[in-house]
Amino acid sequence: MGTEPEAVHVRAPQVTAVDTTGAGDAHSGTFLAALADGLPALGAAARANAAAAFAVTRPGPATAPTRAELDAWLGG
Repeated sequence: MGTEPEAVHVRAPQVTAVDTTGAGDAHSGTFLAALADGLPALGAAARANAAAAFAVTRPGPATAPTRAELDAWLGG
């Protein structure tokens, strides 16, 4: 067994949760899409955390933001 990397805390935006249904799906999908776009793992995790935070601010299960919505919400 090799040396295990240290755990890293990746912050998420603080929001007021309305409905947590679908937050995990939003996180997973965004994380994988960010990796596919070439972001490093920590950058992909930060983007996924933001997508999950965004998702819980809206009611219902299908609340994952689009790429444009997430970019606008993050200010970029």
